Amino acid sequence: MTSYATTGRRARMSQCWLLGTLLVLVAARSALAVELRRGPYLLNQRPDGITARWRTGDAVRHTSVLRYGETPYVLDHAVAAERVRQHFPGLQDWEATVVDLAPDTKYYYAIEGDQVTLAGADERTHFRTAPASTSPRKLRFWFLGDSGSNRPREGETDTVLQITGPTDPVKVRNGFRRFSQRRGADGIILLGDNAYPWGSDAEYQTAFFGIYRDDLANTPLWPGIGNHDMDDAYRHIFFTTPREGSSLGLGSQYYYSFDLANVHFVMLDAWKSWWEVTTDPDYIPWQRELAWLREDLASTRQTWTIVVCHFPLYCDGNYDSDTNGPLKLLREALVPILDRFGVDLYLAGHDHTYQRSYLIRGHTGTRDSFREEDHLVSAADGRSEPILKRGGPNGGTVHIVSGTGGGTRPNGAFAHPVMVPFQTEAGERRGLAQPGSLALAIEASALEGWQIDIHGQPVDHFRMEKVAP
Repeated sequence: MTSYATTGRRARMSQCWLLGTLLVLVAARSALAVELRRGPYLLNQRPDGITARWRTGDAVRHTSVLRYGETPYVLDHAVAAERVRQHFPGLQDWEATVVDLAPDTKYYYAIEGDQVTLAGADERTHFRTAPASTSPRKLRFWFLGDSGSNRPREGETDTVLQITGPTDPVKVRNGFRRFSQRRGADGIILLGDNAYPWGSDAEYQTAFFGIYRDDLANTPLWPGIGNHDMDDAYRHIFFTTPREGSSLGLGSQYYYSFDLANVHFVMLDAWKSWWEVTTDPDYIPWQRELAWLREDLASTRQTWTIVVCHFPLYCDGNYDSDTNGPLKLLREALVPILDRFGVDLYLAGHDHTYQRSYLIRGHTGTRDSFREEDHLVSAADGRSEPILKRGGPNGGTVHIVSGTGGGTRPNGAFAHPVMVPFQTEAGERRGLAQPGSLALAIEASALEGWQIDIHGQPVDHFRMEKVAP
């Protein structure tokens, strides 16, 4: 005969079992509901920290967390993420900033939502803090120009690629990976026009965050703005750019600067701050940016100075910088500043080709006004002999157009006299029309550059060396 006590114990055990099962099911359902929709991706790298951003569905009830440590499976530090103001129904963007880290140190990390691991805690998900300004270490950078111009078709990236095969941005990405032998880069720098035609959230998701997802999870990103990045969500939702003291740089949400080791980068904006509204060169926001640029360049003491702007000062591909009115105005505004402060490289996209200039200075007119005795600082092409760049004012600047990250439009004359020539099947041309991206390696007083095709092969290679004034 079964006692009431035994029956009670069995009932309580059954209730406990049911309760435990229910809790497991609830936890499992919660885990399934918490989804990673974008990222993670890294921004605003500094010697003492970094910022990460990502997107989840809105099922995260409490918080999302970034955990990090010096080994992938012991992530013994945590930072609670802040919610970015919600702009899209059903989606939530997050931002976490890690501080008080050691310079030039590798950390592994993971992203959690409501205590569910969404990404990371593995060998592939990591970041490295920036080296100190005195560091002698070689730095490698990957520049993507107009990568959104041959965007994937509508739909999820993986599905699109299965149906149609790789688009040009994917081929360019794979070419760089072959070239770098999976070593990657210390930074990815965008030359603008990153998602066509409007730079909307959906276009960025398909054409940018989906394609470069694996690269962005372990390589800091420095965004530049172009004329197709028109949606204001570009800055305020997607990216975090430096503010005073946060990454050794100043500026606004559209233009800024930063230091990495002995390199000073300046990211300019001629679209949001000027041409989107007017081509009047006296437009106050543009004049304010130029005043900031002069102050910024006057204050840097780094060995190398690189200015990035979506729009080229010289080109003869899809655009002719002689006849394009806004490009003429930009050249007249910027060349005197580049010369005065000894800028070494000016990098641009917009023209969906590759062109590289000699070391030049003082040329603000059209091509027929170019005089070697006045404007050519060095006839070295950087291939057979290095380009020697003297420090100080009027030492010359090399101008590079690399707007081929999403494909090309091969309808240019390629005849601008400031550009170095290439031997092609059609004869000598001062430019190339084939998909690719730009890579730079900088170590102490030496700089090397490569334009990489979709097969991982350099179609151009040059070397610059800094010498005493």
